[in-house]
Amino acid sequence: MSRVSAILLAALIAAAPLSAAAQDRGGFRGDRDRNGDRGEMRERRQMSVTEAQSIAQGRAGGARFVGYMGQRGNSHVFRFERDGRVMDISVDAGG
Repeated sequence: MSRVSAILLAALIAAAPLSAAAQDRGGFRGDRDRNGDRGEMRERRQMSVTEAQSIAQGRAGGARFVGYMGQRGNSHVFRFERDGRVMDISVDAGG
């Protein structure tokens, strides 16, 4: 075995345990969430329309519920009426 082959074999043997240890520690930097936790990125739970409506009614302060206007971006939008004035209240759908 030539000297170059021996050095190459030694380098491969030395590097093998390091790559396995790196995978066991949690993977890549991109796998951490905002709090620095390791593992997979946690997906934000999408808030249901019913949950968002409950929050919007609390914010409306006794105004009459008119209807659900759908989603705009990542927000649920609800329409309320009080004293002849119409107001739209949006609630972040991400929870």
